Amino acid sequence: MLALAPFAARFPFETWLFPRRHAAGFEHAAEPEQRDLAGVLRTVLRRLDRAIGNPSFTLVLHGAPFQEAESPSYHWHVEITPLLLHADPAWSHGLPVNAVPPEDAARFLRDTPE
Repeated sequence: MLALAPFAARFPFETWLFPRRHAAGFEHAAEPEQRDLAGVLRTVLRRLDRAIGNPSFTLVLHGAPFQEAESPSYHWHVEITPLLLHADPAWSHGLPVNAVPPEDAARFLRDTPE
């Protein structure tokens, strides 16, 4: 599994998890990949907890539609979005605002011990 801060992240500390082997949907993940996902997810959530104080978060599993089970252009992944801007008026109108550059968030999380 690969954990990364996406380019042009919509939210502070937004993190995406990708399997290293291409597959369009999570249902095609082998058992070792599922275990790796669990381990990386645990590590990322523990670092978020230690770095920014156990935030609530949204976790979304993205995969290709079932009719496109073997899509060569889609790679399943998990998006973790900490909920830090609860009262941000821009977000209430559908405009995400990220005050933390993704490269800074990634460095901060990387330097935070598990």
